[in-house]
Amino acid sequence: MRIARLFTHNIGAKVLALVVALLVWFNASGQEQVVRTRTAPLVFEGLPDSLAIANTTPQTADVRVTASRRQLVTAGFRRLSVVADVGGFGPGRHRVPLSASNVRGLGGLGPGSVQVVSPDLLEVQIEPVTTRRVQVSLATTGSLPPNLILLEDGVVIDPAWVTVRGPATALEHVQHVSTRAIDLSRIHETMQREVALDCDREVFSCEPARVAVRLPVSPRGERVLANVPPTVLLDSEDVDLEIIPNAVSLTLDGPAAVLDTLSSGDVSVLLSIGGRAPATYRMVPEVILPRGVTLAAMSVDTLEVRVFRVGR
Repeated sequence: MRIARLFTHNIGAKVLALVVALLVWFNASGQEQVVRTRTAPLVFEGLPDSLAIANTTPQTADVRVTASRRQLVTAGFRRLSVVADVGGFGPGRHRVPLSASNVRGLGGLGPGSVQVVSPDLLEVQIEPVTTRRVQVSLATTGSLPPNLILLEDGVVIDPAWVTVRGPATALEHVQHVSTRAIDLSRIHETMQREVALDCDREVFSCEPARVAVRLPVSPRGERVLANVPPTVLLDSEDVDLEIIPNAVSLTLDGPAAVLDTLSSGDVSVLLSIGGRAPATYRMVPEVILPRGVTLAAMSVDTLEVRVFRVGR
């Protein structure tokens, strides 16, 4: 009982003393000076639209902050940034020192509480801005599902040409810009949508920044064209020939809608005999097909061609 009275006797005063002690401790610890390093975005300002930075520069800077724990908590530093003023600079190479005066978003802290640790000096190459017209190319990844085929003649990119804008030396090597890669494995029907251009915004910009892309697809089909006679290319009237077999069958792969309308007159099985002396040859013909149609198989691998003089 006596031990219990030690804790319960005059308990209000004891609780008050504990609260005061905690407040004193929190206040003392809050005044303790600490050093923290924060990573802040590096921002350039003051450059006119007619000029641009041509070299690669850091995206961020490390800032060392010295303050009490309480100041660190209340300031937050959510909007901390390092601003490099390049206003007034003309074309050429320039050195831009970074110090506490370049730091923004300090809240209640003064410049004496911060230091730009890295980088503390920037080298920037400033060049006049120029523009060029370049063609847009389509970038893809993956493959269409096996039952579909791309109708290449119907692919549309609108606009097909865009204007790129940036430092003159950077644009020297820009021959075209591509779209962001389209995953063909996700396409199950004709696709039409806007796609962003893959522009390196640190080097140049594109106008417009997005293009409309149409990728028409068709069900894949297969068709056999039978009895297609070879077409012979001769450069002399003094020779004649005999071809065995005198016709072949072609198994074709391609868009079903295109294959359904094909006839033997739409394909060519070519044999070039020009300059050959009378003899018997085994030849592989050249098969010419409409765009988008491929040869899956031919009834023979080679043709026997017998070349002989006319009248003999």
